[in-house]
This record gives sequence, C-alpha cells and structure tokens, in this order.
Amino acid sequence: MPFAPSFLLRSAGPNDHRQILRLARELDSTSLPTDSRELAEVLEQSKAAFAGKIRDRARAKYIFAAEEIGRRSIVAASMIIGKHGTPRSPHYYFEVDADERYSHTLQRMFRHTYLRLRHSMDGPTEIGGLIVAAPMRGHPERIGKQISWVRFAYIARNRRRFERRVIAEMLPPTLPGHGNRFWDHYGRLVTGLSYRQADRLSTRDKEFIHALFPDAPIYVLMLPEEIRNAIGEVGEDTRGALRILEQAGLRYLNQIDPFDGGPYYGCSVDEIIPVRNCSSYRASAGSPSGDAAHFLIARNDARGYRALAATAQTRKGQIILPSRIFEILKIREGDQVDCVPLGA
Repeated sequence: MPFAPSFLLRSAGPNDHRQILRLARELDSTSLPTDSRELAEVLEQSKAAFAGKIRDRARAKYIFAAEEIGRRSIVAASMIIGKHGTPRSPHYYFEVDADERYSHTLQRMFRHTYLRLRHSMDGPTEIGGLIVAAPMRGHPERIGKQISWVRFAYIARNRRRFERRVIAEMLPPTLPGHGNRFWDHYGRLVTGLSYRQADRLSTRDKEFIHALFPDAPIYVLMLPEEIRNAIGEVGEDTRGALRILEQAGLRYLNQIDPFDGGPYYGCSVDEIIPVRNCSSYRASAGSPSGDAAHFLIARNDARGYRALAATAQTRKGQIILPSRIFEILKIREGDQVDCVPLGA
C-alpha cells in the first residue's frame, strides 16, 4: 500500500506567527526569537526571502514549517540564515587547536589543546532553529529528518542565494535557568555579563566580543575538568538533530561557539549528500511498484515552497506518485518536482 504522508513541509510566513512562537518558546534559543515582536519581524523577512525580494544574504532568513495534513497544526520548524558573518557583524568562534611540547631531558611529550578566538567577515550560510514539538519526537515518519533535510532540498534548488559553505551550531548541555558552565568560567569573567545577557546582546551587536575577549589562546588544561570535558559536547536533546546532520555529510569543524562551547558542524554545499542527490523529475500519477523508494518531494512555484515525504518510483525522467500526493502538493501531471532520497 502506498505510503500516506502525515506532514506537509512549507515556507512559513506572518500568518504562522502564533504557532511558530509556541514552538520557538519550546526551543528557547536565539535562532528562533521567543519575543513576539521579534518573531513577527523574522517571519516577514522569511516571506520576503522566499519571494526572492532580499538581495542581502545576511538579512535573508528562511523559516520552514511542518504541519499535520488535515489539521493545519504546525508541529516542527527549521530555518536557514543566508549568511552568518559580515564586516558589520562578524562570525566569531573559538578554533580548537593544539601545540606539542617535548623535553629531551625528561623524554616526555605533551600535546596541549588550546582555544583561540577567530572571526570571519565573509561567513557561511547557517542552518538552525530546528525544533520538533515534544509529542512528535520519535514519530515513525521521522519528522525531524524531514524538517532538517527540507532545508538542503531548498538550497539545492536555489544555490545562488546561499554561500559555498554551510555551518550549524549545535546546542551544548545546559544548566537550569539557561546557564552555561563554559561561559561562567570564561565569558562572564571577561565581559561581566551573564550567559543570557551576552547571548541576547550578540544578536544585535557583537562589538563587545572583539573589544573584551583576550587575543591570547586559552589553554584547556587550565580549565576545571568538568569544563574541559564539556567543550564541543552536545546536549542530550540535540543528539538526534546532530545524527541527522551527520547523515547529510556535515562534520565537526574543530570550532566551538565562544559563548557556550557548543560545536560547529559544517561542510561545503557540494559535499552535502541531500544536495548532491537532489534531482528533478516530471510528476506522473500511478502506483509505485516494488522497487519504489522513500523521497522528500518538493515543488516551488507561485503557490510557494512545499514538500513532503512519500514513497515513489523514478523512471526515465519521471517520478511515479500516488494521486493523493498530487492533491497535497497541489501539482498536476507533468509538473517538475525536486526529489531527495531519504534512505531507510
């Protein structure tokens, strides 16, 4: 029996404000604003970005929503930031490196890991803001993978809107009250700000990072053991999202966030597996046969960007889809659709 999808993935806009705000507050990250007015501005940006009306990549933010078909209830979201790092607002990170020391007298060698503040004024595209409503986590249709990979399908279709490299900041373990051990042992001491204050301020103004963070490297051995062990770690709730990105080809960059110590993953767009495997087919109605596979199927036209996961069969430039898929995506036979294999 053909696979019947439960979720429609689509571009989000101002009309989704109430439901996206609820999800954003569940994530409570600076990626998706939890302030109602700020989120309204981002959703307006998203609408304009999808319409191709924002030329400045650093201002282009694309928010994707996953809604339950039939209920129109948004259960997941994700986003793309066209460019993270400009002369006005650089991309700051700690590079994780090491130097080796050897004593001939003692015949001992030590490898000392250190962190050095770096920045980029010509930064990459960033993906983030991924959140799946708690009741939908573990859903058999793997809505987390769908809402994550739909971003890559969109990038594949619109390569000129994005940078040549993509990064993702993974959230580290957190303390009660949104605290962070790494920040408390370093950032708070050099800025006088709480983690929450610094994180919020950095979304508007990053001058204090360049002004107050020392240029000298931080030798990790000088930090408490619990902090050393936390550098580059991801939180328990983030592990699933990380696995999905690793399946897509992103890898640890030996870089961490200078605020919370969370790791940066990334790669070139050409190395992203869903981007490489994205192909365009003409839609044809029918019943997929025994050699059918599972695809993320997307359509971008005047109705906007939309996608879903479905079982389908490719054949001679065509993709064979059940009639129900045509109804949900609002497409007709012969329309071009983008297809990304989702795997097992």
